Amino acid sequence: MVFGIALLGAGTYPKQTYLAPLHSVDAKLVAVYSRSRRSAADTAEEAKKLSGFVSSNFDLYHDEESGPGLDDLLKRDDVHAVVISLPTLVQPGLALKALAAGKHVVMEKPIAKDVQASQALIAEHDAKYKSKGLILSIMEQYRFDEGHDNARQIVTDGTIGDLTAVHARVWNKVSPGNKYYETEWRKKPEYQGGFLLDGGVHFVSLIRHIAADEIVETVSFAKQTLDHLPPLDTVQAALKLKSGALGTLSISFASAKRDFSYVFIGSKGSLVLTRDPNGTKLIVEDDAGNAVSEEIVSNSSTYKNLFAAFLDDIQAGKSDERGSPQQALADVAVVESICSGGGSVKYYPGI
Repeated sequence: MVFGIALLGAGTYPKQTYLAPLHSVDAKLVAVYSRSRRSAADTAEEAKKLSGFVSSNFDLYHDEESGPGLDDLLKRDDVHAVVISLPTLVQPGLALKALAAGKHVVMEKPIAKDVQASQALIAEHDAKYKSKGLILSIMEQYRFDEGHDNARQIVTDGTIGDLTAVHARVWNKVSPGNKYYETEWRKKPEYQGGFLLDGGVHFVSLIRHIAADEIVETVSFAKQTLDHLPPLDTVQAALKLKSGALGTLSISFASAKRDFSYVFIGSKGSLVLTRDPNGTKLIVEDDAGNAVSEEIVSNSSTYKNLFAAFLDDIQAGKSDERGSPQQALADVAVVESICSGGGSVKYYPGI
């Protein structure tokens, strides 16, 4: 079956990141919605460069007076699913609106602004739409990265022994002009953490996925360093995992020093994960610090894997665990904890 897909949100990121992977799976683009007709049209022009991707019944939808809007889009029978890439505060309401119209939903992370809002969205989906087989999935691409899957295998198959510690450093500097910064809703965030929530869920999901473990308690210090990054841009946190392993998580979007590194330490060795221009770099070391293996795994198929899993979910009538709202909620719960000084994490799967 070829699925009719509508893209809700026509910003730079979905235009550059989603179109080619959607084209590579069993999907046809039948509609694009944006606040402005121009942005929707720009995305449509990019989509039309991909042979056979755009449906013959394709149309644009927008909030301007001269033309059809979102309600008209959701009435279309040939729209089987929507891909939502819009501001964090807007997405949950649109997801529910699409579900009410009988559409499957895959939406950008974070799932919502906080634990309470995330739980409310999940509860409404489960109460009203789950029994109808309607899928709600979250685009946490770090859980669909093959390099991260390889890292998880190394940690869980005993290569480095029993996991004892995890240490993560994610340092960057987001300056005015950065494509992620130049969106009004990110400049003046009306949700906890600012970039620490928007980006932080990625880094938490990586730890949880690779460790195959849950972060159950944190102690943290958080602050705003740069005036243009409210309300917080830096956090230093200590972590306790369900297995008893301990760790640290250092995130800064205001750092003059750049770093992206994760170290998973076991009883027999360690795994170091870093970024490489060609993908994800994995180095396994023995307990003397000698490199045992090294590989670079391309991340070029990450979004293809994500969208293919979403379409498989639709056919199966249930969510892949990697894209499940519960996993996305658990990521938000850890971010909420580290942004507020720490304590017991309010939610993780299984409790």
